[in-house]
Amino acid sequence: YCLIHFYKRIRNICTQVRMLPRCLVFDLDGCVWDPEMYELWGGGGAPFKKNKDGTLSDKAGTRVYLLGAVKELMHEFATDEKWKNTKICVASSCDEPSWARECIKLFEIGDGLTLQNVFDANNIEIYKRSKDHHLKEIARKTGVPLEEMIFFDNQMNNCKTVSNIGVTVVYTPEGVTRKSFQDGMEKYPAPGEIIGPKERGYW
Repeated sequence: YCLIHFYKRIRNICTQVRMLPRCLVFDLDGCVWDPEMYELWGGGGAPFKKNKDGTLSDKAGTRVYLLGAVKELMHEFATDEKWKNTKICVASSCDEPSWARECIKLFEIGDGLTLQNVFDANNIEIYKRSKDHHLKEIARKTGVPLEEMIFFDNQMNNCKTVSNIGVTVVYTPEGVTRKSFQDGMEKYPAPGEIIGPKERGYW
């Protein structure tokens, strides 16, 4: 019995190691940070500057901040060996791509690292297209099958679109929290499923 129990534990450990997603894909506005870039229209936006508390301020003085556990998670992706074979990607239909790229360069996550050090430079998809297009483009460029990715987004319509192409999806209406991330990891792989709270009354 002891040997059987031991081998079951070893198998579970091997399964956990083997089943890490090969791509973690994040929406930006409302998922990684807030406010959304379009909410800075009307005198705000670039250039942004760093604040001592880790937030950014746009030219109108509006603060942009990282949501949930984003800072801690991004630091883990950059420093924990277990993520070394996983690409961290972006799929965003942000209204102001250049502003978003500036925020990626400036947002600090600890130890002198920024979001730019975490996101895979070849797979930062920021433009106005459907999210399934973004994910398919990431699959094309990385060679990673859609079923081996996990996608995080705060809008249910995007979650539904991406789940329809066989990606494991995590709905993050409050941004990427530690709980939403852990729930996604525990249930991965779940191709075509949407993990997270029930849909809110708006998209």
